[in-house]
Amino acid sequence: MHPSSFPKSTTASARILAGLVAIVAASTPTNAQPRPRVTDEVRPFIAVDAPMVALTHVRLIDGTGATMRNDQTIVIDGTRILAVGPSATTAIPVQAHVLDRRGFTVVPGFVGLHEHTYFGGVQRLTQMSTSAPLLYLAFGVTTAMTAGSQLPYHELSMQRAIDAGRTPGPRLLIAGPYLDGPESRNPMTRALTSDLEAQRVVGYWADEGVTWVKVMGNMSRARMGAVIRAAHARGVRVTGHLCSVSFAEAAELGIDALQHGFITASEYVPGKKEDECPPDNMRVQSNVDVGSEPVQASIRALARRGTPVVSTLGVYETFAPARFVMDTAALAMLAPETRREVEEANARLGSAGGLTVSPGLLKSMMRWERDFVAAGGLLGAGCDPWGTGYLPGYGDVRNFEMFREAGFSAETAIQIMTYNGARILGMEHDVGAVTVGRQADLVLVRGNPAVSARDLYQVELVFRAGVGYDSQKLRAAARGLVGLR
Repeated sequence: MHPSSFPKSTTASARILAGLVAIVAASTPTNAQPRPRVTDEVRPFIAVDAPMVALTHVRLIDGTGATMRNDQTIVIDGTRILAVGPSATTAIPVQAHVLDRRGFTVVPGFVGLHEHTYFGGVQRLTQMSTSAPLLYLAFGVTTAMTAGSQLPYHELSMQRAIDAGRTPGPRLLIAGPYLDGPESRNPMTRALTSDLEAQRVVGYWADEGVTWVKVMGNMSRARMGAVIRAAHARGVRVTGHLCSVSFAEAAELGIDALQHGFITASEYVPGKKEDECPPDNMRVQSNVDVGSEPVQASIRALARRGTPVVSTLGVYETFAPARFVMDTAALAMLAPETRREVEEANARLGSAGGLTVSPGLLKSMMRWERDFVAAGGLLGAGCDPWGTGYLPGYGDVRNFEMFREAGFSAETAIQIMTYNGARILGMEHDVGAVTVGRQADLVLVRGNPAVSARDLYQVELVFRAGVGYDSQKLRAAARGLVGLR
């Protein structure tokens, strides 16, 4: 039965809707996000801006891990999800703006946990202050943690611009500058020479508004412990791209999320010395048997500890010349000079001196993550855009294809990219799933990603807190700007 044939006003339907409103009110979290401001600057990108919206006859992968459901109706009331259920039985309020989307699939807004707004890995490292928020939102990333900043004030200003309605973009959580030990040779990092300095630097950036900090691979356990203690004392969380400190050691110190997974886990390097980053880390893992009992025991121990891991399989694929193919649609987003540089860099993949990921190592990374989840570990996902042509948004969706190749079901892959990410951020009661009472962060894609993973690129609409953005217009506005602004 089509919803239009239902009575528009009956005692039964009124009771149902009143009950749903009560459920939403009772379940709305105290940290609820406001509705995005619709100003003249963002209005050209908005396709749906109605107080109440009903998406009818859609497939739904709701982010909880539940099996995909067909022919569903989702009712959005303001910023929140009012109702989710079979189209034949879900009442649609008479005032709702109805969108019949047969043949489309709805998934929750993606929660990205390793996002950048600078384009690195090329000679002219640039901020993507204009293009990054457009591309992230265009591909369904509605919440993003920046996992290390080149120019933190650019990102804090970008966050304010999005919140003020001066530009469309995802809800941003800023991670501040990279923090490392005194041996760091990376000019983008803040080298910490004492515990007191760690406390001062973390406190400064907490005052400036960052909610995460990121530690890097040349830091001692003692200094990392000082960073974590200082951050937690200010309500700030800590993530890391590790090397000198192992995953197990960082978990014991209380780190809040480990980036990249197996390839950066230095405990698998034979002869690793305490507080030193092995020079062959991220290469020697090619020779490690993930199925061996020592590795499996380490996976189980990390899962029991409850320390989350963030997968970035897609970006490491770009360092695998035997299999990586540049996405022509993504290349169109690059400024012409940047595109030439990216194409030249890809032509040099596999040459001496650079990081090369073998197909076997990539398979081991997939196996490690699959076994981590099977052991009860909490796995999220992020993009980590880079100068190999791996871009915001495109890279986040590519992760879904990689998860499917790794052996995860479509439902579990979406859960990793949405609800798990929300859990890692501590926002799981507000975002990350398409359920009654949660914020209306939804991605509407043409086709069925459970059958064809490529369909997830076919985003039509992205709802953030109930406002629906036109994906194609967002992409068009970003075209040719990556590497420029």
